[in-house]
Amino acid sequence: MNGRILELFMKENDAWDDMITRQKKEIPDLENMVSAIMKDRKNLDGAIAQGVNLLKHEMHEQDNTMSEIKAELARQQDFLASESKGNSYPVHTLLSQNALRERIRNAERRFLDLKCNYLNYLANAL
Repeated sequence: MNGRILELFMKENDAWDDMITRQKKEIPDLENMVSAIMKDRKNLDGAIAQGVNLLKHEMHEQDNTMSEIKAELARQQDFLASESKGNSYPVHTLLSQNALRERIRNAERRFLDLKCNYLNYLANAL
């Protein structure tokens, strides 16, 4: 495969890794904020407590997904590095990069949905 394309793929993966790292750091902050707000409320309605638990569960799932994607990114970077040394399978490289790209897009959408739901929940629960 063209060395320039491999270099662009590697830069793209580095940018995604940075984005996922930043988003992953937000999850504990969101969880701590919702816990602190709900701790201040003395009597939690059952529906509110259930909603908080659901939000926390979604946050943990998102955190796990992001950890898996970071591991996949590392494997893809290793694969691209071996490709640049001449172990070239252009079709496999393109397919694996596209699959990873789609997985990252889905995780990013889920993160944005989670954050939106979190903010809406807090606005409605308070």
